[in-house]
Amino acid sequence: MAAAGSAVPERTAGEPGVHRRAWTVVALLVLFMAINFMDKVVLGLAGKHVRADLGLSDTAFGAIGSAFFLLFSVSGVAVGFVTDRIGARRLVGVLVALWSVSQLAVAVPGAGLAVLLGTRVTLGAAEGPAFGLASHTAFGWFPDRRRGLAANLLSVGAAAGVAVGGPLLAAVISGPGWRTAFALTGVLGLLWLLAWAKFGAEGPYNAQTSGGGRRGQERGDFRVPYRRLLTRPSILAGLACGFAGFWLLAVAITWMPQFMQRVHGYTLQDAGLLAAGTQVVGIGVILAFAAASQRILRRGGTGRAARGVLGGAAILVSGAALLLVSRIGGGAPLVLALMVAFTFAHPFFGFVQAAVAQIAPTRQRAAALGVVTAVASTAGAVGPAVTGALVDRAGSDAAGFQHAFDLTGVLLLIGGVLAVAFVNPERDSFQEGNTL
Repeated sequence: MAAAGSAVPERTAGEPGVHRRAWTVVALLVLFMAINFMDKVVLGLAGKHVRADLGLSDTAFGAIGSAFFLLFSVSGVAVGFVTDRIGARRLVGVLVALWSVSQLAVAVPGAGLAVLLGTRVTLGAAEGPAFGLASHTAFGWFPDRRRGLAANLLSVGAAAGVAVGGPLLAAVISGPGWRTAFALTGVLGLLWLLAWAKFGAEGPYNAQTSGGGRRGQERGDFRVPYRRLLTRPSILAGLACGFAGFWLLAVAITWMPQFMQRVHGYTLQDAGLLAAGTQVVGIGVILAFAAASQRILRRGGTGRAARGVLGGAAILVSGAALLLVSRIGGGAPLVLALMVAFTFAHPFFGFVQAAVAQIAPTRQRAAALGVVTAVASTAGAVGPAVTGALVDRAGSDAAGFQHAFDLTGVLLLIGGVLAVAFVNPERDSFQEGNTL
């Protein structure tokens, strides 16, 4: 028998108990992603107060935003490979503990620039593997054609973290203060950890739970050279598009509240509400794209159509809308452009994770997901810093943000074209016996 709360290798995926356990784990992982994104957005929401208290320039604040991604990628790769050897459940718990402690350290009165900078680095190291690890854990409960919904629900969790966390954290920042907001995110992480210790588990489609002499429920008892796996056209195109998506995400988290306050005169509370409203719309967009993808697959469509073309088209729409954001005076047109620009990119993250899982053998899935997420997320180490430098060097805040958004929009358009053209999991997937 498997240890309670750890794995269920002796059951089959179709049993009712496994089905219930699968969605319990997915629900926990959705909350995991929500807290993850609350940790990310708190710095951007508190940016004006942090800059004033610590005397930071735009360039220095942008560097702090980029520091989050300094070890983000390295950690994502390393944890991905470790996961393929020892499993995901314990690693998920360790990462949440680390990022919670990092947030709580900033809440200590008197913690200054060095603590903030150092904890952003450790926070990034702890959160770098999060999306890939959560995807791998969720995918372990479902066969390939049912993974699209689970993958996109993780993106819903990320959006919910901003939608709920934005107004909540803005209220805390304006009331008790920005350090209290950091403390709140740390405490939420520790509470989640208690739930994961009781209910967290790995499913029957993971390599660890399908081994031990049992017949695995999915292909994967073979390996391929990583140089072949990671250079498939689908994965390279997914990396390019994911890079653009992470650039957008990092810029939005670090700079969007300040753009709305400094260029359009929004209060912090109004900026937080706008961010929340955008993410509520984003949840609807993610679920709509997930449903469309699942419908394509149920009707016998390909992963290329359901993941590459559909996801790439969403990125193209996002890039086009972002080019309009800094060219619209304000009001309803600005809000509409913001919502399209910062929501239509979300579905691609789930689609590329599902495509990579479709391509990689099961025993290499966690490593492949970790590498793809890690390399794509290197954009986060550059985007906020480049944005800060552009704003600092421009003649006005409006001009600086326009340059930054134009650069991001062009990256999205390039990534979207590559995804539509080259993401084709059926062509690039490996079959047992064809591993050289």
